[in-house]
Amino acid sequence: MIEEIKSREVLRKLFNEYKNEYNPIDNDYTFVCAYKLDNTYVGFLIYTLLYENAEIIDIYVNPNYRRRGIARSLLNEVINNKEIKNITLEVNINNKSAIMLYNSLGFKEVSIRKGYYNGVDALLMLKENDSMKDVYILGIESSCDETSVSIVKNGSEEIITKTLSQIDIHKKFGGVVPEIASRSHAECITIVIDEALKESGFTMDKIDAIAVTYGPGLAGSLLVGVEAAKTLSLCFNKPLIGVNHMAGHIYANNLVNKMSFPLICLVISGGHTEIIYMNKDLSFKKIGGTLDDSVGEAFDKVARVIDVPYPGGPVIDKLSKIGNPSYNLPVPLDDDSYNFSFSGVKSAVINLVHNEKQRGNDINKEDLSTSFEDIVIKTLTTKTMRAVKEYNVKNLMLAGGVSANSGIREAFDELCKKDNINLSVPKLAYCTDNAAMIAAAGYFYYLDNRFSDYSLKINPSLDLDYEK
Repeated sequence: MIEEIKSREVLRKLFNEYKNEYNPIDNDYTFVCAYKLDNTYVGFLIYTLLYENAEIIDIYVNPNYRRRGIARSLLNEVINNKEIKNITLEVNINNKSAIMLYNSLGFKEVSIRKGYYNGVDALLMLKENDSMKDVYILGIESSCDETSVSIVKNGSEEIITKTLSQIDIHKKFGGVVPEIASRSHAECITIVIDEALKESGFTMDKIDAIAVTYGPGLAGSLLVGVEAAKTLSLCFNKPLIGVNHMAGHIYANNLVNKMSFPLICLVISGGHTEIIYMNKDLSFKKIGGTLDDSVGEAFDKVARVIDVPYPGGPVIDKLSKIGNPSYNLPVPLDDDSYNFSFSGVKSAVINLVHNEKQRGNDINKEDLSTSFEDIVIKTLTTKTMRAVKEYNVKNLMLAGGVSANSGIREAFDELCKKDNINLSVPKLAYCTDNAAMIAAAGYFYYLDNRFSDYSLKINPSLDLDYEK
């Protein structure tokens, strides 16, 4: 966390601790930003501001906390000040790592000041604070069985995405085998990164930050992506951004249409079924979620029961187009809450199939698929559209792998047109796991200075950072 320090007592203690001789409290045009971690100040930046011109006087990070992106975060605090047009600083000509950092943030070498540091030359560097500068994020996604790398411009324009799918590998097992998935990621991650850079014509010099999924997902799979991102960040001195996988699914919509607030987002995937309210970027308020199985999990289990091949969700969607809703299934959790429960309807399908087999009757897969999908659509649309009205929003988004379901998309499209609601649904390529959505979300983390250090750890059960 970055704080502007104004207290003379705190400043005096801070500077005495680090034995800095510069006294920053003598005038009204000098400012101090300090980085606080674990309730301790671990770094600071001093700058002066005269009209629209800033000069970095000093920047310091405790040696025990270096190489965690703290200096970059402090510098970005000044860079992102919209009142500042030009920023200057001097740096020891032999301090190659600092020069590389300043270059990566857009500082250019202007001139040399001879003997500035006790006889050692200094580089004078300048950054013209152009708020229109394009930002390129390289995203890495490896949370399950897709090894994906993407470059996205300004959170909305996909430059390239390279994805290596493992569906054919896991199909013979009827589902994803975690150990096999992680090994495949390890074998392929560097190849996919190289292909994305080569085919886009980009070099790492043009990349502004590395965004990576660190949860939720399969532990072994996540680990491969996070370690690859850390390595790129360290080798090329680029900021590291840990991205929540579900935030990525939500921001996949920004690759289609610029997100407009306030909005309601229905997140439907293999692990999630949630209704989320957002009034600004990266602000997630959960107003309802599943109490047991997610909708994607229910699709997969029903598919397995009626013996359709993996992945089952898309197959059920196709079968439902040619069937009739001839089977009577219960409507799950038909109440006034915004919560969901799909275990009941899943169990009803399992019992129905079992009982029919006991009687020697064949199951009509098309009709059962239609009956099941109709119940799911009714449940999702009823609660979501009620939330749209109660929260008085005109913008609705779908997100997650199950948002690729054609029946769900068509139902929401019809209801939104009827109620004059703006509906945003990701392209099919952005519904399944992909790095473009991670890079898109990473752009907004970047703008908000939400950087990670090299202690970033995977979190297989990570939840969104919900607003209370």
